[in-house]
Amino acid sequence: MDNKQYANSVYIGFRRIRIDMKRKFINFWKGVWNVIKSMSNWKGVLSLILVWLIISGAGLILIGFIVGNVWLIGVGTSIYAFWLAPLTPLIPINIALALFVQRFIFRDKSVSIENIKQKFKEVRK
Repeated sequence: MDNKQYANSVYIGFRRIRIDMKRKFINFWKGVWNVIKSMSNWKGVLSLILVWLIISGAGLILIGFIVGNVWLIGVGTSIYAFWLAPLTPLIPINIALALFVQRFIFRDKSVSIENIKQKFKEVRK
């Protein structure tokens, strides 16, 4: 195999990997959106917002602005900056905890442990 054929085969391999990664990325976000759509009642939306405010640090920033406490704003900003780093699993953790809050705190019978596991299996496809 000469250099031109080798370079062409390497290019085709990288192109396949890139297309496969793109497809997985798109399928992951479609799965996340389907899980969020399944939380369509007010309990699901409220649990998703509350969990996001608590985990992401945005709640601390908001409370810091309301109270006028610079320390809370700083801590909330650093937590938010941590979650903005690459490869931090904020969205899957947020959705999982929101489903648990919806099931066990708001006592929503439409969400079960099997349902939660099924939703995350759909996201990983």
